[in-house]
Amino acid sequence: MSLRQGWALPTREELLKWTIVALRRLGVKPRERLGQHFLVDPRGIALFLEALAKWESNDMLEIGPGLGVITVHSSQIASRVVAVEIDPLLASHLASIASGNVVVVRGDGLDHVSSTSVRVVYSNTPYSISSQLVARIARNNGIVYSLLGVQLELARRMTAKPGEEDYGRLTLLTNRYFNVRLLGVIPRSSYYPEPEVSGAVVEMWRKKSWMEGDEFFESLTRCLFSSRNKKAVKIASRCLGVEPGKLSWLGERRVRELTLEDVEKLMDIVR
Repeated sequence: MSLRQGWALPTREELLKWTIVALRRLGVKPRERLGQHFLVDPRGIALFLEALAKWESNDMLEIGPGLGVITVHSSQIASRVVAVEIDPLLASHLASIASGNVVVVRGDGLDHVSSTSVRVVYSNTPYSISSQLVARIARNNGIVYSLLGVQLELARRMTAKPGEEDYGRLTLLTNRYFNVRLLGVIPRSSYYPEPEVSGAVVEMWRKKSWMEGDEFFESLTRCLFSSRNKKAVKIASRCLGVEPGKLSWLGERRVRELTLEDVEKLMDIVR
């Protein structure tokens, strides 16, 4: 079976059969270490395509294309797709089926995110690198828009509110630099082989540039949220090396209740 072109996406049964046949032909056994779970649900593919359609005729960078079920369709939207795949067999396969405006690169997607000049990045992200990918995107100010398929738990952390169970360092990092929106959930049954958790598609629009010295933001949030349930005054005093009296405005709040504005105010104290 060949993937249909245009918006007439294959059925789930067709995608599953095509995926199994392609993997067997390549001699590829999905590796958990690389987060190799292949999307076989047209509804999941459509979530990506509908969001990427806003960037029609732009260059796009795809991280971890796998067998290319999103790539072959996104290439009809983009002027060019640079698809970075770490697995040499999958990279060769994608090069053999992709259209002329797809450039397949074998390499580490995280490295390419750090150096790319492409404004639009998308990835049905291997779960093992999701957090690292978000951090790399944040540091590259040239990336304006990101569309990521991540584990549902991570998506909840990215979109959590102060005080909620999922609120933490990743929430603050993501929302400092981006407007974040959860577009939809992809059930675990949408993948082959089936992962242990469901996924979700999240889009991020840049709202703030990474500035020199912002490494301090990362180190401060790491220190604060190592004790997320303790009183913020006590933990912030230790992390910043200042007297608790200078932090009285934090009141009785716990670290998990600190807003982004609170953390930025803490940063200003020692600048």
